[in-house]
Amino acid sequence: MNAHRHAPAGAHEGGAQGRGAAAAGPSAPPSDHDEVATRLRTAVLRLAHGLRAPAERHDLTPSRLTALGVLSAHGPLRIGDLARGMSITMPSASRLVDILVAADLVSRRPDPHDQRACLLELTPAGTAVLDSVRRESTQALATRLAALPEDQLAALAAVLPQLDTLAGQLTPGEPQPHERATTVGNRSTAAPHRGVTSPADPADPLPGKPHGGASTTA
Repeated sequence: MNAHRHAPAGAHEGGAQGRGAAAAGPSAPPSDHDEVATRLRTAVLRLAHGLRAPAERHDLTPSRLTALGVLSAHGPLRIGDLARGMSITMPSASRLVDILVAADLVSRRPDPHDQRACLLELTPAGTAVLDSVRRESTQALATRLAALPEDQLAALAAVLPQLDTLAGQLTPGEPQPHERATTVGNRSTAAPHRGVTSPADPADPLPGKPHGGASTTA
């Protein structure tokens, strides 16, 4: 007769509260993706820090080095295109360019298609410094890689395509060919620009570039 006796009124509530507490208990452990992302981010940052010595010897901050790299690959560029390619604001790009011009690493020259604008390109000294930094950094890393067993080196080489893909997804977009000047013989020409004379319009970013520009330290 008593087998189906009702439990005290608080019993069901306590059970529900217990189940609710269990549901709202400690969060699920990190996924494999989270762990890999954390370890990869840490390793990349440590590698970047360890490879900064050659740039620091030339008084190149990360933003200065990035600007030289963008101009080397895509110059000559207008300052607006450089800002867009680096995902920084125009004021930040202007300060950065002033420093690089003063150091004779970058030069300004009139844009043949718009005398109100100028084009930026590396000077011979800028090219030499950038080449030196890249060569020293590559050699420093190659020396460490040479000490790895062959199977570990092969494993690293196998994931390089995936790392390149990730880098392309996470880094700012680059100026496209139609946005930069070209040289024909001794005459400089510039393809039509989109009138970038202010910080990049978030509605019209370069491909792969996060919306909006972030200020940076020159």
